Amino acid sequence: MHPSVCARYFCNTSNIGYDGNVDMLFSHALGKYVWTFSDDDIPASNALPYIIDLLCQKEVRFAFVNYRISVGGELLPSRFGEAADRWCKSRDVLKSIRFSNSLISSCIFDRQVWMGATAKRFIGTLWIHFYVAREILQEGDSLIIGIPLITMVQSGLEISRNEKRIDTYYEGVDFYMLAHLKFVEYAHELYRYNFDNDTIIEAHSLSKREDIYQVVNFKLTTPRYSMKQLNKIWNELAKYRKGELQFFLFVTPLIFFPGWTFRLARTLYRRIKQWFS
Repeated sequence: MHPSVCARYFCNTSNIGYDGNVDMLFSHALGKYVWTFSDDDIPASNALPYIIDLLCQKEVRFAFVNYRISVGGELLPSRFGEAADRWCKSRDVLKSIRFSNSLISSCIFDRQVWMGATAKRFIGTLWIHFYVAREILQEGDSLIIGIPLITMVQSGLEISRNEKRIDTYYEGVDFYMLAHLKFVEYAHELYRYNFDNDTIIEAHSLSKREDIYQVVNFKLTTPRYSMKQLNKIWNELAKYRKGELQFFLFVTPLIFFPGWTFRLARTLYRRIKQWFS
């Protein structure tokens, strides 16, 4: 533990939801920076002193802390990969880390900067930290900690989806699909902000690549869904994809194909893989 650390614990009197809970942290905090760390991620043993020492070297609006993803015991890199620590202009952060700050534990905010960003307007987005970062990263300097100091533990997509469905089932669409729809919207709003074309192009590219992945995993891991849910997914994507051939040729059929076809294809794939292994 860093010698300057003093831990305090708070319990809300009512359920104010994920976004409200994150925003409340900044009202309770006393220090200059707030590390929005999730309770199911694991910090490296040296993470806190390492980060504090870096933050003492130069004042920043935001810091990104790199991470690895643990899936079934296998450690995978974040979308960012791995690189040396560096300070940079805030407006270059999102494209540099390839929007890997979607993981809340990877984010450290200047407390006063967060308070000045009127974060409460993003309550209900499911990703308040992601939206506030977009607001504040248009000016000043920030820090990218390229060495992985966090392990994000993923129990497997199907188990994770079931846990999120219980906790945050919302508008008839499960958490992960809704989060993807939010990111598609987020990417298409970037042109309103002070980011360069490379940042905007990277966001659009990532969101398009995720369309098929998220639809397929939704169909594989959601045991029951209605036509109303499928129509909602299609309508939300179509707002931004109507002019794209890929959306109609690939994504649209996948949305409306019956779920058993996906499960059959997965079973066949696994058996063929066993035969040749």
